[in-house]
This record gives sequence, C-alpha cells and structure tokens, in this order.
Amino acid sequence: MELWMLLATALTLGAVHSLEPDHVAAVSSFVVRRPGRRAALGYGLRWSLGHGGIVLLAGSTILLLRLNVAEGAGAWLEKLVGVSLIALGGWVLVTARTLHAHQHVHEDGTAHTHLHAHPRDPGEPHPREHRHRHGATAFGALHGLAGTAPVVALIPLTSVDSAATGIAYLVAFGVGTALAMGLYAMFAGVLVHRAASFSGRFGRTLARVAGGATIVVGAVWLAR
Repeated sequence: MELWMLLATALTLGAVHSLEPDHVAAVSSFVVRRPGRRAALGYGLRWSLGHGGIVLLAGSTILLLRLNVAEGAGAWLEKLVGVSLIALGGWVLVTARTLHAHQHVHEDGTAHTHLHAHPRDPGEPHPREHRHRHGATAFGALHGLAGTAPVVALIPLTSVDSAATGIAYLVAFGVGTALAMGLYAMFAGVLVHRAASFSGRFGRTLARVAGGATIVVGAVWLAR
C-alpha cells in the first residue's frame, strides 16, 4: 500500500474511532461541567492527547520489540473502562446541581457569561475553578488501551515494511482522533453553553442527562 494511502486510512480511522459511544460519553461528561467553545475544545484535545499518546507508545513498543499482547488483557481493560465511566457519570450527577453562571463585564461594557460546576463559597466573589484538566487526559489514555483502539490502530502494523512507517501510521491515527474529537467537543460545548445560558435549570438537566448516559454506557461495557 502506498504511504499516502496508509496515512489517509489511519487519519480516517482515527476520526471515526474517536466518536465511539464510550469516548463521546466521557468527553461530554467533562464538557457539560464547563461548557463553552474554548474550555470544551481543551477537554477534547486533552482526551485526544491521552488517547493518541498511549496508542503511539503501545504501538511503537509492540512494533519495535515485536511483542505479543496477552489475550485476556483487553477484557480486563474494558471492564476498567466500564467502572471508570460509571464513576465519571456518578460524579457528574452529583455535581450537576452546582452548575451556575458567572457574568464578567469588561471595561467597554461587554458582558460574557461563563458556566461552571463547582460549589460556590459565599466569601469569595469569584470562586475557584476546578477544571480537572488531567482527568480528560487520563480517560483518553485508558480508552486508548482498551476497546477497539488496539485492533483498529495496531493490526495494520503487521503489513507495513518498516518501523518508521508503522509509527507514522500511529501518528496519523492520533491526529485524526484529535481533529474529530476536538470538533465534537467544541460543538457540544457551544450547544450546551447557549442552552444553559437561557436557563440554569436546563443546563443542570443537560448535565444530568450526560451523567446518566455515561453510566449507561459504562454498564454496557461491564456487561458485554
């Protein structure tokens, strides 16, 4: 296969793979707690960094050292993903009631509304933000080790003619994942932000829906 075809395939597979239900559920659960274009894009890209980074590391190691992955490892990792999704969904449900708006007025009179999900301290005019930056990266890494990522990303390595080509395939796969997940997260963040800006109650409802959906997806991973 021509190199450009291999890389285009990897890019496409990475984009499609990123939008699987467990990935979307995890990123959505982070996004609804701090919706908005920039923050949501950050969550999507951090998830992609964890996912693409671990796939690149694992794939390169397997390729260079010619290792064989234990058959039972995937099943245990899928169970771990299920448990973590249930925990994440439960966390979102518990904190959904704290979702509220902050309005910032600039010197020129322009007002911006930012939505956050964290307890408000009456003694602080602008409560501290808990963005949980590393959580999205950790979930991305876990998803990269489990599920279909090893199959989609690593099987084609058996047909490449050099380690460099195989690593290039993994990099392209990660880029496709980041592009698609970043776009999805940004779209979801803008959508939730606009909806919640009209009604705080509606925003909290959306957060609860995202949390409940994440729990359901996690339960499915445990049951299958």
